[in-house]
Amino acid sequence: MFSLSAKAHYGLAAMLDLADSFGKDRLQIRQIVEQRGIPKNYLEQIFNRLVKNGLVKSVRGNKGGYELFDSPRNLTVFSILEALEGPLGIVSQYDTNAVEQVFGNLEDHIREHFSISLEELLEQEKRYAEKRIYYI
Repeated sequence: MFSLSAKAHYGLAAMLDLADSFGKDRLQIRQIVEQRGIPKNYLEQIFNRLVKNGLVKSVRGNKGGYELFDSPRNLTVFSILEALEGPLGIVSQYDTNAVEQVFGNLEDHIREHFSISLEELLEQEKRYAEKRIYYI
């Protein structure tokens, strides 16, 4: 079964927060920790990977914090997951052409599914949040 780690879930959540503040404010780790409930030490490790892989930049100082290195429109979920998890792919232990083709097709579908931009994912999250609002 294909599953994503907590690192991937937390990393995508943090990237959504950065996308939402893109062009406005830098975010500090404590803000994301408070909003998302992600353990601080774990989030620091995640941001180290995101900075190392060129998706996020860190700015020190009084108005410091983290921000996206590029527009959310130009970042894909796939690139974020690869930055966090390493190369994503299906490893087949079979050497028959038919089985290799099945795994190759699956890998293509996974890549296509995760090709959504961070901007599109943020829009989906906002629409989902609007549906959860209850009126009294």
